[in-house]
This record gives sequence, structure tokens and C-alpha cells, in this order.
Amino acid sequence: MTFLRGSAVALALLLCVPPIHAQSNVKTINVTFTTIDVPGAGVTGVYGINSAGDMVGYYGASSNDLNKHGFLLSGGTFTYLDYPGADATFAYAINDAGLIIGSAEFNGGLQIEGFSYDGSTFTPIRDGRLSTTITYAISSIGDIVGGAGGPYTTKGIELHSGKFKTLNVPGTYSYVFASGINKRGTIVGWADQDGFVCRGGTCQILDYPGANQTANRGVNDQGIVVGWYFLSGIGYAFALRNGKYLSFAYPGAAATAATAINSFGQVVGQYTFDYQTFHGFLTSPITGADFE
Repeated sequence: MTFLRGSAVALALLLCVPPIHAQSNVKTINVTFTTIDVPGAGVTGVYGINSAGDMVGYYGASSNDLNKHGFLLSGGTFTYLDYPGADATFAYAINDAGLIIGSAEFNGGLQIEGFSYDGSTFTPIRDGRLSTTITYAISSIGDIVGGAGGPYTTKGIELHSGKFKTLNVPGTYSYVFASGINKRGTIVGWADQDGFVCRGGTCQILDYPGANQTANRGVNDQGIVVGWYFLSGIGYAFALRNGKYLSFAYPGAAATAATAINSFGQVVGQYTFDYQTFHGFLTSPITGADFE
């Protein structure tokens, strides 16, 4: 499942089914979708957007193509990114200063290295000697989050002032990834089949009500969280603020995943009709008024 990441961990997460959770404030909304496809690609995923509307993500020839590439879409123009010597490159986030965060895969995905890219230079990001460091998001003040570990287990991490910190997500999980952070230090992510949120150094599990699987993927500086959930075999995108959920989906899609939201409420992500071809998207803004 390419919604999570472009390698084998994603499939393992789809096999887990959590308990049903109590209902809360949930409503379905309609947003305007703009499809974002890299020309000629069979797979496009948009994973980050900044306040200027610059978007980053990855693309490939097909869902089975291991040689994926990163991209930047700015002012209607695609720029393509390939980490030197890597089998695959994924651009996952871009902040308002234009710094891009992502990950590069080597040896068929057995080794994964995070990176930052300033438009000319790739700088590697590694958590010690671990074989896997995936960097998913960067805040407007430069803090970075992701996951680190090996092929069969990862921990959620935050990189602040050059030092790595492990997130203490409650429970026992094989895979923990932090995938969103805002300037207030709110961190969101997922642990196996569950979503989580961390505030003030304390993390808690936070799932979409009744869902079979939840991934909290991004959070903006206004505190709106976005992500995706599965219910009865269909994947939907959501936005969350102050305990209220908004559900939305690309019309007719088998799965829709929101991956990031900028300060104006524009959401980016990915959708598919058949799990073979994947499209990126940009939505009309979701703001605080939508939750009232």
C-alpha cells in the first residue's frame, strides 16, 4: 500500500485489525479535488505542501516499480529529485523556507536513509547505525520527525537541535512512525494500525471512530490533523480538530489518503480506484469553520 511508504512495511500494516472504538463527532464533507499527476507516471503521491502551495511527493512507472523518484511542483513546474546512488527517492515534506525532507532507499529497500535537500545539496540524516531512518516531516521552525530501526521494527523519532529523541507511544507496536509536526511541537503519526498524537512530550493513541485502521499523517500550525482510515474495506481521508472529525473522499475511489495540510488548510494526498494506478491530489481549503 503506497499510502504509507514506498516499501514493504506498508503491506504488513494492512494485515492488522484493531478493536472498534466509540463514536464521536463525525461528519462527511465535500471538498474540491485537483488531481496532481506527474506526466507519464502510473503512480503519483503528493506528500507535502507549504504555505506558498509548493508540493512535494514521489512518482513511479507503476505500483510495482521499485525505482521511484521524488518531485517538487512549484508554480506549475515539476522538478525531479534523485538522491545520489539511491534505488528510490521519496520527497515527503517541504517547509516555508523551501527545505525538502525525504528518504532514499538502497539495496532494494534494506537500507533507508533520511535526507534534507535545499535545492542543490542533499544532506543525509541517520539515527546512529540503524539500517532505517525515514524522515517524514519538518516544522516551520526546523524540527524533523520520522521513524528509525530495521526491517521488522521501527521507533518514532524527533530530531531537535541536532539530537534524536524517541517518542514514547503507549502500547506494544512493531512499527511506529511520526509523520507530522507543527511549530507548537504537536506530533502526529501511526503505530501499526493505530494513529497517535503527541503534545508536550506525552503521546496518546488517537483512532478514527470505528475504523479498522487509522494513520494520522499531518498537522498544520492551526492544529488541524489530517490522515486516512479504513472502514468496511474502503479508505477515506479525514481532518480532525478539537475532537471533531471531517471525512472526505475522491468520488468513486477505492481509497483516499490525506498526507499533509498547510497553514491555509489546503490538503494533499493520494487516491486510487484499483490499487494499480495512483494519483496525487490537492483539495480546496479546510478551515476551522468547517468543524462548526
